[in-house]
Amino acid sequence: MKRQTYVDEEGNTINRSLENKRPLLNFFFLFGTVLPIVIIIFIIVAAVQNNNCLKIYNALKSASLNYAKDAGTVPNLEGESVTIRLNDLYDDGYISSTRTNNNLCSGSVKITKYKNDYVYTIDTRNCGKCSVNLKYGSWSAEQTSYPTGKAIVDVIPYYNYYDRQVSTTKWSDYFDDDELQDEISEYGIKLPMNLDDIPEIPEDANIVNIESESTYYYRYRDRSWKWYDIVGDYSEFSSEQPSGYANKDQNSMIYTEWSEYSLDYPAEKDYRTIQQTTGYKYYYLNDKGEKIYYNSGKYTARDDVNTEKYDRRDEETATLYRYRDQQWRWYNGTKRKYSSLSSSAPKNRPYKDRETETLGNPTSWSAESKVNASNQEYRVEERKTMTRFRTQYETVSLKVLNNPLTRDKFEEEVKMSIPEFASNENYKLEVTYKFRYRKS
Repeated sequence: MKRQTYVDEEGNTINRSLENKRPLLNFFFLFGTVLPIVIIIFIIVAAVQNNNCLKIYNALKSASLNYAKDAGTVPNLEGESVTIRLNDLYDDGYISSTRTNNNLCSGSVKITKYKNDYVYTIDTRNCGKCSVNLKYGSWSAEQTSYPTGKAIVDVIPYYNYYDRQVSTTKWSDYFDDDELQDEISEYGIKLPMNLDDIPEIPEDANIVNIESESTYYYRYRDRSWKWYDIVGDYSEFSSEQPSGYANKDQNSMIYTEWSEYSLDYPAEKDYRTIQQTTGYKYYYLNDKGEKIYYNSGKYTARDDVNTEKYDRRDEETATLYRYRDQQWRWYNGTKRKYSSLSSSAPKNRPYKDRETETLGNPTSWSAESKVNASNQEYRVEERKTMTRFRTQYETVSLKVLNNPLTRDKFEEEVKMSIPEFASNENYKLEVTYKFRYRKS
């Protein structure tokens, strides 16, 4: 049997099977092109709306925390919370931008202390599509891990406790400032570089705090002078004979201060003493492992460095030199009678030659000052801060409760509020958390 063919008015062949399928093809065209576009537009609109809601939620979180800080109600104890009414944020000017459909959002923000951070539980009403009761459904079941990627999260604290005994070690020896670390520790103080120098605590104990106590230590040096009998015609001190003076008074001899160490060899003189030593570049390593050099990394003599702190040195060395000179007073006419060095005037020697002043060697450090009215004229005192340490530590029992309890049940069990219980040093409070989130 012959298949029938169809032609149009111009004689072109018409495929009637295709014509019959055209409604179906039109449907697939709409399904394959128009519908995806509609879906994409829907997704974009939803994403924009969701982003707007997140902006509102974030603004409410920030404003609520600022409000709580200013009111002094920010929770400081783990698991504690405070609820801020949105109306209070508007009334006190903390926020004015969370407006939808010309209405101000109502509701609240609960701020819960969670470890070292806060969890904000948003409850917005009359907030258009950003209203929690419209945008999100019921709460999920409680879970032990924080639900990431969820806009509305609530945290529920659970409480258990240990019996606790707090003890304190004896005080350590005193430490010089140079023996302390550069950085402030987690206990708010600078600790010794060698922590083994702090008294030990039992192996099963936990450190609660490390305390420090500072005091002054003192040492002194006494000044002394040569004293003489008459004024006479005397020059200033000089290593070489000054013009106009005929005689050198050997008894007036003094030494100049030692010069600073230098890489340069000084000129030689018959009244000059020259010393040499080996210079190093000394350093120590800070907490970050960085080299901290003494004297800006210049070559330095060992005696000029606190080698307990700057306990390392580079291998390369250099020779360093220093010097001091003898000096005398020169005179004409009658020669003075000089005494030996003395802090007070000897008999028949009423005049103090101030330029012969000598500062004695320092005493050892002492916790008591040795300066008083009778010696303050010639005694020079130094003082420095010394610090000692002791450790406060705790030993705890096994957990007392078989299972952690919610706040209400825990307070009923221990017959105390959470803040009261947490401040009682006979117990150690343990806070664990469960979380739930609003299901979208």
